Amino acid sequence: MKKSTLLSGIIALVIGIAALMAAIHQTDNNISGILFGLTGCGLGLGIGTIINYTYWSTGKNRKRYKELLERKNIEVNDELNQKIRDKAGRITESIGLAIIISLIITLTLFEALGFMASGYLTVVILSFYLLIRLVIYAVVFNSVRKEYL
Repeated sequence: MKKSTLLSGIIALVIGIAALMAAIHQTDNNISGILFGLTGCGLGLGIGTIINYTYWSTGKNRKRYKELLERKNIEVNDELNQKIRDKAGRITESIGLAIIISLIITLTLFEALGFMASGYLTVVILSFYLLIRLVIYAVVFNSVRKEYL
């Protein structure tokens, strides 16, 4: 593995620790919640990256890592996989566009009817949309892949 991978893990870890210290010293609950979320992200990503780097950098795993990289490069650059990714991306983008248009109309109606008093609901809905979009892409990719294989 590259040294830049270890460096990015250390940077993420430092950001997580800094966010944790800021969150502990923060008295405002709104900001501290965001900082605790950033703490989890930074610490999790940093520790995971450092562990991954140390695991694959040991002598016995170095050869396996090179084989894994070669296989991954073949899969990424394979023409069939590129076609499948492109088609799945187009389908997912179309579905995502329909969902976002529906969300705009729905949120506008909620606001006009007085159901939405704060932006919290909007954040939850858009977060849910992001999750749904990732799931849709995975499902579409697998179904398109079955068509070609």
